[in-house]
Amino acid sequence: MRSMTGYGDAVSETPEFVLIIDIKAVNNRFLKINSKICDEVSFLQVDLEEAVRKQLARGSIFFTIRFQPAKPSDLYQVNEDVVKKYADTVERLGKELNTSEEIRLQDILALPGAIKADDTVIPEREKVLPVALDTMERALGKLVEMREREGKNLHDELENRCGKLDELMLEVKKNAPQALEDHFRKIEERTGVLLGEQKAGLSEGDILREAALLAERSDITEEIARMDSHLEQFLGALTVDEPVGRKLEFICQEMFRESNTMGSKAPGNEVSKFVVEIKAEVDRVKEQVLNVE
Repeated sequence: MRSMTGYGDAVSETPEFVLIIDIKAVNNRFLKINSKICDEVSFLQVDLEEAVRKQLARGSIFFTIRFQPAKPSDLYQVNEDVVKKYADTVERLGKELNTSEEIRLQDILALPGAIKADDTVIPEREKVLPVALDTMERALGKLVEMREREGKNLHDELENRCGKLDELMLEVKKNAPQALEDHFRKIEERTGVLLGEQKAGLSEGDILREAALLAERSDITEEIARMDSHLEQFLGALTVDEPVGRKLEFICQEMFRESNTMGSKAPGNEVSKFVVEIKAEVDRVKEQVLNVE
């Protein structure tokens, strides 16, 4: 089991360039990938995102790529012809508009085309891509390792929570039959009292049948059976060697639904008390499951 949070980084150095990748992940119901890649190696984006998809199933993923040529000072050059053209145009416009405003070189250098990248300094895709993929694999390896460490803690926590739920369900099973019987007797007594003298024409059997029908609505046998089944499926999912977060979320929803139904039907204060604890425990499990890949 893995959590959805983690971090990894890796560096590759070659005679021609240095490539640095940082990748981090946080919770998300689906797989969402965002990246920040310097313009010089923007062609790497598709391949690196595909590498991420092969390793990760869920989470919001963000990675950055920094590229440093072996001679960074040679990467950018001033396009002198363009700069001169800008300067001449500004000077001419200044005379025409009769203004003596000073021309600042730093303003001209910020204009489009004033600075150009020397493509010969950037290695070709065939040279950069294999190095980038290897770097990403090592960064992903660190991220996955962190996810697995946190996943082990999540696994233990969820297993303990399921154990607690199982204990609470045993209490419900132990108390439910007697609570249902007591509930039936109370309904029978109340029915007789409420009908009073008006029960003329109704036999004792009729009253018992009506009481039994009302009591049956408080029978939680089916809900108990389904809750046991969900718990078994949940524990089984904890043992598989694949992403199970979405499956666990679904099972949690079903457990919460059953616990709500038990809460509305449960006969007697004793059973209701345990059902309230079950609902609270299921809610705690659900919170933890939101961290599982």
